[in-house]
Amino acid sequence: MEMKNRPEIPEEKIFEIKRSTKKIDFTQPYKFIYFDFWFHLLTLPIFLLCYTLATFCRFFFGLRVVGCRNKQILPKRGCLTISNHCHYFDTVFAGLTVFPKRLYISVVQRNFEVPIVRSLLRVLRAFPIPANRVGLRLITEPIGEALRRGYHVHFLPEGELVHLSQTIYRFRLGAFYQSYLHQAPILPMVYVFKRRRLFGKELGPNWIKMTLVFGEPIYPPKPRENQNFPKEDLSRMSETAAVWMERILAEHHGERPA
Repeated sequence: MEMKNRPEIPEEKIFEIKRSTKKIDFTQPYKFIYFDFWFHLLTLPIFLLCYTLATFCRFFFGLRVVGCRNKQILPKRGCLTISNHCHYFDTVFAGLTVFPKRLYISVVQRNFEVPIVRSLLRVLRAFPIPANRVGLRLITEPIGEALRRGYHVHFLPEGELVHLSQTIYRFRLGAFYQSYLHQAPILPMVYVFKRRRLFGKELGPNWIKMTLVFGEPIYPPKPRENQNFPKEDLSRMSETAAVWMERILAEHHGERPA
């Protein structure tokens, strides 16, 4: 498969929360994911409140889910899910559409260092990806434990939020590495936006209708004895997912895939 050279996200388009006041020291023991019963019991009221609000938001945005038959794998085993990162609520809607199955969401470290936001992210079952070279190694065991328990883990391979974007930017391979290490399938999804109209006139960019499309699972290569890390195979997995997202976006917008 020919690899497409997709652009990096321009810095001016990146949505960034700047009020980070509490740096996380990952040289000290850090609990990425809480599986404890007491934690889920304690946070359940806030979690249900947030998801009730998310349900109202789903109706506001007219969220439609397509490809539900591809979700049939979710009750059977732990999976990694991926999507384009294009809206403030995209990760919330991802969790809502796989509910009642549990979805843990990976987010950039700096968002976990913002007061109040970090507590809300914890309640919504998010965890930080350390912004250093050993980041993926630190989260490998917690992700593996989640998958062994039959839960799911969500990644945003573009890495950054570009609000209302319908462009697929260059993917990082983190989700695909984790897929290979844990031999867990990747379930791709993509958000498609269309502007609302009133009396035939197109409304502002934030007045949108959303469609979430689930694709077919993508399976990692099997490990072999004396084999180096199969970076080329994982790059092909990444390309398969990105090409599928671009095709779905083009179909919904009446365009030809690039």
